[in-house]
Amino acid sequence: MKWSIYNYKYNSRKHGILLFNMLSGAFIEIGDEDTEIEFEKIRNNPDNYDFSRKEKLLDFLISNGILCENDEENKNITEFYSLYARFDSKQRSVTILPTLNCNLACTYCYEASNLKNEKMSPIVVEGLKKYMKKEYSSLENGLKVHWYGGEPLLAHDVMISISNFLDENNICFDASIVTNGLLLNKSKISSFSSLKINEIQITLDGLKNTHDKRRMFKNGSATFDAIMENMKLLHGFVNVNRDIHVDIRINIDRENEDEYHIIYEYLKNEFPLFHPYAGILRQYTSCGSSIPCFVDQTEVADFHIRQYEKYGLIEPVFYPYLKGMSYCMAESPYSDMIGPKGEMYLCLKDTGDKNETIGDIFNGKTNVRLMASYCTGKLTFNSDRCRECKVVSLCGGGCANIKYRNSKYGEKNDPCVPFKENVYLEKYLDLHYEIKKKNAKD
Repeated sequence: MKWSIYNYKYNSRKHGILLFNMLSGAFIEIGDEDTEIEFEKIRNNPDNYDFSRKEKLLDFLISNGILCENDEENKNITEFYSLYARFDSKQRSVTILPTLNCNLACTYCYEASNLKNEKMSPIVVEGLKKYMKKEYSSLENGLKVHWYGGEPLLAHDVMISISNFLDENNICFDASIVTNGLLLNKSKISSFSSLKINEIQITLDGLKNTHDKRRMFKNGSATFDAIMENMKLLHGFVNVNRDIHVDIRINIDRENEDEYHIIYEYLKNEFPLFHPYAGILRQYTSCGSSIPCFVDQTEVADFHIRQYEKYGLIEPVFYPYLKGMSYCMAESPYSDMIGPKGEMYLCLKDTGDKNETIGDIFNGKTNVRLMASYCTGKLTFNSDRCRECKVVSLCGGGCANIKYRNSKYGEKNDPCVPFKENVYLEKYLDLHYEIKKKNAKD
């Protein structure tokens, strides 16, 4: 037996001495000095520690990965699951951009330079149907369809046509949609049942004044009030159809961060069935936006910590999880992303850029170099920097698109998470532990 390298023990100012395992997510509050001495004995020489009267403790330490036979095996298992998941042909998803057109003129949109007034033509729609029948007809676990844009509801007829085709050909699927919310009238909301949409994201930019300065119609007119009215219609629909999950992404940067808690509480009160969250806008080398984005991950971390400490707002970042065992859709050859001309991409940030396509629905995926760069060339465990990092099992190595652009275009974007540094890791773990204890009491 040996003490796992994935253990992290530290002295919390709030909770005393804590021990966290980064593979299992197990937390132990060591507490008093005598208990700490016992744990130090176990850490220094577990094989010689007398567990004869502490068999339950031994079982707990082993089952939670705190004691292990071989950490190299744990690394191998993590890597195996990562590869197994991304190359599992039974898990299929397709992101469809039926149009790159949008009814807004957002000041920061990363697609803006590539947006064109394009919508899937009947020829492309028929080609997509043939592709889907070939690729998805024999799926055991069903297909996940993601509707994206542009604004996908501008091509509502395409969404209906493709969804009906899947139904007619007995291809089991469910769907999600990302929308700006402006086209959510009663008719389109009602259609979500036949479109099998059970996940919806609507995007805002803060309170009314801020939102209307950034997220306006192309003629410059305001959109916030119209979106709120449409969200009331959607909330009524979700109240009857409780299997639908609605996220409200609130784009946050250094300029509007102080109003996040206000818009968050407003939305929770007005739409209790919806789930608002902070969508962080970060500065990238290639970004030409005038929005004052967060410069680096430490600014992002400080924002999240402030929101909890000052306002009690809990963000998912406080829950460590094994992202190292999961993958982004850009890293899997079985996650398809299809644009309005039938062109195929790996990452949403590449949409509309013909230089970043991997093929099309008519000829298949032909750009093997680009696929390899995303799917295997940037594997976390191929990087010495990542492989030896203590938090790799929590972060998964960072954004694949950032790594790709750094390598190909010489950009200098940092893919690392803020909790790579102990000062932020301990703050995040403190908050996670505090929230965990509160939830246990409730």
